[in-house]
Amino acid sequence: MRLIVTRPEPDAARTAEALARLGHQPILSPMLDIVLDVKAAIPDREFQAVLATSTNAVRALADHSDRGRLQDRLLFAVGDHTALQAKRAGFGAARSAGGATDDLVARVAAELSPAAGPLLYAAGDVQAGDLAGQLGKLGFEVDVAVVYRARARMRLAARAAAALRRDQAEGILLYSRRSAEAFAQALRLEGLAPLAASVACFCLSAAVAEPLAAVARGRIVIAERPDQLSLLASVEREAALNASDGS
Repeated sequence: MRLIVTRPEPDAARTAEALARLGHQPILSPMLDIVLDVKAAIPDREFQAVLATSTNAVRALADHSDRGRLQDRLLFAVGDHTALQAKRAGFGAARSAGGATDDLVARVAAELSPAAGPLLYAAGDVQAGDLAGQLGKLGFEVDVAVVYRARARMRLAARAAAALRRDQAEGILLYSRRSAEAFAQALRLEGLAPLAASVACFCLSAAVAEPLAAVARGRIVIAERPDQLSLLASVEREAALNASDGS
């Protein structure tokens, strides 16, 4: 399948490699640019743990001026890839919650005590879900440090736009609601909305899929879990379905 990948770099390239190994043809069209803030204000407190819901936060912390006082803290990551990246960046005590914000809340609540000190949530300028609020209801004190920002792109990559105009794209991969919003807006600006009914949208979650309702006529496929393995599995199922329909 020819698949347009909308996630920002450097993760887009990683996804493209995975798709290519599965026999697909990726077309990169990141809809967000990630700007790391390695000087973001972080309170001078004795945090018992650091929380990260994306690899972007890990990358920002790895180059942050306060890295020295944070890297020996426990780091709870939302998923396996984020935890792996944290370990590679020198956060040796990184642990994975296995996928979603609710999983991260549950693991923190199971392993930490509110009485042991505050938590630092290294976040983006827009957060999916309310991690700090959920933990606050459990008695934890959470400081949120915005260590990166996502800027929307107004246009699709030229190759992606051409593939859609020529009916040469069979699917779109969308990893965040903001990417989906930017993608939908770009389609409208370039006169490409709505998408052809033959184009499937593969979304990491139902929230990611919501902005596509007005621009997608084809299948909107939501991953069983909000992680890349589940999203790629949904792509493989769709490819097998297409192959059986064509046989």
